[in-house]
Amino acid sequence: MGKAIVLALGAYIITLIVAALAALILMTVMNLRGCSGMSQALLVLWGTIAVLFLASVVAVGLAVWKIVPGRAGRFALLAGYGVALLVSYVAIAFGLMVAFNC
Repeated sequence: MGKAIVLALGAYIITLIVAALAALILMTVMNLRGCSGMSQALLVLWGTIAVLFLASVVAVGLAVWKIVPGRAGRFALLAGYGVALLVSYVAIAFGLMVAFNC
């Protein structure tokens, strides 16, 4: 179970770093002009980050399935990981809304 927890923590940190880098790359690539451009950028950013987070949950779920022998341990670890990513997603979404307030 210890290896699975370390794997989940590492995946969480890597997922947040990749999400931040994806947001920065998208912001530099997208042509933002006025509030309508910013609202379109928000939709793209939210969608991209959501896809990254879902892919991370699937990857961690597959890895945990192989590492943790018990069904209850698998469920507990994936539930905790999913809740942590959901809380992070909400914080990022509201942070982006505040940053793009126009």
